[in-house]
Amino acid sequence: MSWDAVAADERIRWELEPLRRVGPLRFGMTAEEVEQALEGELVPDPWGTVRPHYGLVVSRTFSLPHDRPAWWAVTAYFSDGSLTGAAVDARRGPQVFLDGLPLVGRVPSELLADLTAYADTHDVYLEHNHLGDVATEELGLFSSTQRSHDVLLTRAMLVDAVWAQRIGDYSETYLPTAEWRDRMW
Repeated sequence: MSWDAVAADERIRWELEPLRRVGPLRFGMTAEEVEQALEGELVPDPWGTVRPHYGLVVSRTFSLPHDRPAWWAVTAYFSDGSLTGAAVDARRGPQVFLDGLPLVGRVPSELLADLTAYADTHDVYLEHNHLGDVATEELGLFSSTQRSHDVLLTRAMLVDAVWAQRIGDYSETYLPTAEWRDRMW
């Protein structure tokens, strides 16, 4: 596995419109529409793997075109055939901006300080868990960490309005267990 992170100035840049879209991905898209929207930026898993999760949730992974082997940059989650969440990898994924605030590939304490300042001025409630993850229903954001060499970097799970409900509560969340239990190392 590659522990190297893409440099901040080399990352694809995406904007977040909370609960509606992240970069070119609009929540509600089909898998085919997601693949078309990512064309030119990210490539689908070369084996066409669709990973089942509990219930009617499946995921597909996308990587940077030049990564060989293909390390995941984005995992798209589909519920009942519609895009409901996108997990952005801390090492390889696009930099996602929320009103100019970068969310991905950051030292967790720095992101937390910036998110706290944002929350204070935008009427957003932040939840924290025992692992240091941060979640907010208002933004449809679950931020966890991944390791890159000796550093932890932030990973973002961004979701639609339905999945945002109880996003910070492990016992009631819609998030697939892979996102909150099976830490993406």
